[in-house]
Amino acid sequence: MALTETQDYVCYDSGMMMNSKQPMKNVDVCLVSTKDYVFYVPKKSVGMFVVLNTIKTHQYFEGVSIEQGVRNLIEKSESVEELHKSMIALLEDDDKYVHKIADKKSFKFKGFFGKHTVRMSTGGTNWSSVMANGKGNSKAFREFHGQ
Repeated sequence: MALTETQDYVCYDSGMMMNSKQPMKNVDVCLVSTKDYVFYVPKKSVGMFVVLNTIKTHQYFEGVSIEQGVRNLIEKSESVEELHKSMIALLEDDDKYVHKIADKKSFKFKGFFGKHTVRMSTGGTNWSSVMANGKGNSKAFREFHGQ
């Protein structure tokens, strides 16, 4: 059974991620989300310190862009649970890139000039936020999560 986009998951080729561990750094990510998880697949970073592990060594990324590699991984997934396992394995369960919504104390969208950003917090000053880039994508991302 193939997964259905906008029903089982959403995928955006470009998103802008920031977090409390590196607040001066914006990371361009490929954004994948299900009803239970939000995944950031890093593409490039812009900030004071350019340190980033781009994921090009995985079998799905041989000879293709990161965006196409992520889409290939999604296409191979038979269920949402399998997609979760594949994404967690790909991102090495790194808490900068793998976000289980149920584990968050806060999961809220905020809008500003038509852009919708989700901010996830585990409490205290530990947070991560992401916005889907592209016309209408951030609003569609918000609607997928029912907010």
